[in-house]
Amino acid sequence: MSPASGRRRGLRLVTVLLAVIGGTLLASLSFPRSVPHSRAKWEIDPQDRRVVGIFNTLEERGLAPALDSLEYRAARDSAVLRGAHQLAHALGRQALLRDAGDPTILAHCRPIFGSGCYHGVVEAFINQRGRVDMTELRQMCAAAGAKLQAGAVYECAHGLGHGVLGAVELDIGAALGHCDALDRPSLVSACHEGAFMEAISSAVAERESHPSHLHGSSHVAHTGRITIDRGDVYSPCDRFTEAYGDACWLFQGFLILRDVDFDAGRALRICEAAPRGRADRCAQSVGHQLAGLFQRSDAWLADQCAKGDAEPAVSCASGAALALVLMDWSGTRVNRYCGAVPSAWRTACFAAAGEALARGS
Repeated sequence: MSPASGRRRGLRLVTVLLAVIGGTLLASLSFPRSVPHSRAKWEIDPQDRRVVGIFNTLEERGLAPALDSLEYRAARDSAVLRGAHQLAHALGRQALLRDAGDPTILAHCRPIFGSGCYHGVVEAFINQRGRVDMTELRQMCAAAGAKLQAGAVYECAHGLGHGVLGAVELDIGAALGHCDALDRPSLVSACHEGAFMEAISSAVAERESHPSHLHGSSHVAHTGRITIDRGDVYSPCDRFTEAYGDACWLFQGFLILRDVDFDAGRALRICEAAPRGRADRCAQSVGHQLAGLFQRSDAWLADQCAKGDAEPAVSCASGAALALVLMDWSGTRVNRYCGAVPSAWRTACFAAAGEALARGS
C-alpha cells in the first residue's frame, strides 16, 4: 500500500469513527430525523459471540460488572476496543431498561470508552420520556454523582446535549436553548459541547451522503440543522459567537484536520487565521481531536503539536490535555502528559488540565 493510499484509508476510518462516536446517541431515538445511522463494518453487534457474554453479565450481575467485562475484553481484542464506545452506549441503554427506567443506574457508569455508558443511559431516558424536561434531566444527572465519581455529572450533561439534539430533530438552536436551562455554567457548557458534537457529526454524515448539495450552502439550514460549507474552512463554527462559539470550535479542529489529511502542521497554520479571535480555541481543538481520535503516546501528541508555531503549539498541547481529562477524570493520565511536554508548554497545559478537572468535580 502506498503512503498516500494508507493516509486515505486512515482518513476514512477516522471519519467513520467520529460519525459513530458522535452519532450513536441518535441511533435508537424514536424522534424523527433525516440522517439514519448505519452500522460501520467494524462495529460489533451486541449479539456478536465476542461480546454477548458482556450483555449476559449485565442481565445477571448488573451494570458495573458488565463494564468491567467490557474493559477486560477490549484489552484483549482490538475489534472490541474499536467498538467499545458503541458497546458502552448499548450497555447504558439496556441497563436503564433492566432497572425499569430508574435513572439512578447512571451512578454505576464510569468514564471509560468516551463515557459511552453515561450517554447511553441519557439517550434511553430521553427516549423513554418522549419529551425534553430539563429540570427532570438535571435531577437525573445529579444522581450520577451519588457515588462521588469525578466527572460523572459533567458526562451526563454532555450526554444531554447529544440526546436533546435528537429530540428536537437536530435543530441546534433549540437544543442549545434547552442546555441553557441547566443550573450550573459547567453543565451548560458540557451540554453545549454534546449538542455541537452531535450536530457536526450528523452534518459530516450528510455532507458525505450528498456532497454536491452543500457547497456554498448556509452554515445553519432553515430547519436549524447545521450544514458544512465546503468553500469555508471555518464552517460551521464561524457563525457562532460567545459561549456557543466556544463549544462549537472545540470540534472545528476535526473538520480542519480532515480537510488536510490530518496534517497537524497545516491544520495549525489554518487556525492561526481563524476569525473572531478564535485562533487559540481552534488550535486547542486540533490537539483535542488528535488526542481523542488517535489515542497515541504522549511523545506522539507533543510531536504533532510541535508542528505549529510557538503559540499554536502551546494551545494545541492544552487542547490535548482537555481530551485526556475526559479519558481519565482522576487526573493521572493528563498529569503524566503535561509533565512530559516541552517545558515552555507545561504551565498552560497544567492550567488547562486543572480547569477541565474542576468542571468534573
